[in-house]
Amino acid sequence: MNLDKLRGRWRGRTVVCIASGPSLTAEDCELVRESGHPTIVVNTTFRRAPWADILFAMDAYWWDTYIADVEREFNGERWGYVRTPATYGVIATKGALYPTGWGNSGSYAISLAVVAAPLKIILIGYDCKFGPNGEKHWHEDYPEKMGNARSIKRWPYQFELVSKYAKGHGIRAVNCSRSTALTCFERGEFIEELPC
Repeated sequence: MNLDKLRGRWRGRTVVCIASGPSLTAEDCELVRESGHPTIVVNTTFRRAPWADILFAMDAYWWDTYIADVEREFNGERWGYVRTPATYGVIATKGALYPTGWGNSGSYAISLAVVAAPLKIILIGYDCKFGPNGEKHWHEDYPEKMGNARSIKRWPYQFELVSKYAKGHGIRAVNCSRSTALTCFERGEFIEELPC
């Protein structure tokens, strides 16, 4: 199983998952880089953290759109929930991550981190709400076919499932996003949580 490549890899460590919420800054990502913690980036956030260990993207259309940029800018592992992983050089997780039904790239990045068995997962860029001027991400909108957070109303339930999954594995998941609509994770101050 592909997940065996990651199972227990970061046992006892702190892992950072970086999503694409509008509150995410380049400075946040630089602090993560300086910390040396293993890092998983979600979707186009690889542009702010091209040094990350893993890029996770679920949508095959996202890979179709950004694969040339990924190949040029990102050197880490590529993981995804896609049917044709070889097309993108992706390690496939189809049907293997929790929840097994349907989630979103941000929730599956957390699920992937749980497999690596850290003590703590720090979340940044997990806003799950639009910015003050209607921004959907820290970056420009995706092409219309990708929906641009069209399924945002389902995200709290999907994150609730993943929060319980992490807790069930004895992992502390701390949402340090500057601004967030999620209530299922413990909240923490990024600067305080990052050194641990």
